[in-house]
Amino acid sequence: MTAAQWRPALQRRRFKHDTLVAVDAFSGFGGLTQGIELAGFDVIMAANHNEYKVRVHEANHPNAEHWIADLVNREASDYHSARDLPAADLFTAGISCVNHSQANTQKAYEEGLTLFDLEDAEYEARVTRSERDRATAICVLQYAAQHHPRVMLIECTTEFASWGQLVPGKRKVGDGSTYRWWLKQLGLLGYNHKVLYLNSMFFGVGQSRDRGYWVFWDKKLPAPDLDHRPESWCEKCQTIVQAVWSWKTGVPPTGSVRYGKQYNYRCPSCYREVIPPSTPSLDALDLSNLGTRIGDRAKPLAAATMARAERCRHPDEPLGGMTDAEAAASQEEATRALRGADRRNLRGGRPGQPGRLVGAPGPSSCQQHLPGGGVPARPEPLRALDGP
Repeated sequence: MTAAQWRPALQRRRFKHDTLVAVDAFSGFGGLTQGIELAGFDVIMAANHNEYKVRVHEANHPNAEHWIADLVNREASDYHSARDLPAADLFTAGISCVNHSQANTQKAYEEGLTLFDLEDAEYEARVTRSERDRATAICVLQYAAQHHPRVMLIECTTEFASWGQLVPGKRKVGDGSTYRWWLKQLGLLGYNHKVLYLNSMFFGVGQSRDRGYWVFWDKKLPAPDLDHRPESWCEKCQTIVQAVWSWKTGVPPTGSVRYGKQYNYRCPSCYREVIPPSTPSLDALDLSNLGTRIGDRAKPLAAATMARAERCRHPDEPLGGMTDAEAAASQEEATRALRGADRRNLRGGRPGQPGRLVGAPGPSSCQQHLPGGGVPARPEPLRALDGP
């Protein structure tokens, strides 16, 4: 693409000025847009630099106009300033979280260097993208200064709060100075704000996903009620209560805020911890397609994979008629394969027991989703899905 591209709405709004309207920047496939519309707003404009994402968004939200444009890089041929987006009552932005997340901090943070200290052409390309991703937050300031919407909603990973210079002696930890400057600028533009730390599993999503939500409103408006009070069962009070969101530790220097570690929910009467109802991961699975059994595959799995499956079936027996030497060789091969796996996605079990995937429900979380808190039945044999 050589220039920013404006795409008119596929369908016209019936009335133009009788509803609250919103603009969604960095709209992606439209998840945030859908939430905005469920809240009663009409999204009149969405913008994203990726043409495919805009086309998907356009198909789901035909009443909105779209910009396929880069809102950040002034030197890009497809640049379009956030100031030139239309005015709206609500401005929302899912600002880029890739380089604010702890898992994807760039090489300079890890080595305590700056771009000017590191001679690495590949890194320079990466850090340029990194700084551009962080600059998506600056687009919020540009839009607010130009149009001053009544309310703004910004979504990002919680590590956004550590945006700033590297803390001396710390790896992957910013000092939050740029983040505080960003908040101050929005305050000078006439906004009050509140930061919400919420987990998606308490909002009908079958995934534990912590995010931060920065809500800004004009200082002339009354403060909105933004507290999340899910109905929860209090064991001590023996009744359903409106749970209260509560800090356990506060925001750590890394900015990483997680449910159960940094915050929880408590009973407003006895102040004991309660667990709000959550959506199980089973809700996201299509059980009408269980895949193909390992033994029925036309192409057999790798030897190391079969060896691991065999050990799971018979952990205390020799491997499928193998000699001791063959079993040892197979186990060594499986161990090498495991070393190449992404260990960040594994959580070790107790000695002598296999680990489990991060986020995989333990017995307690399974029991709370069964009538009477019973233990789930033994699962069927492992199946492998078709495809790559």
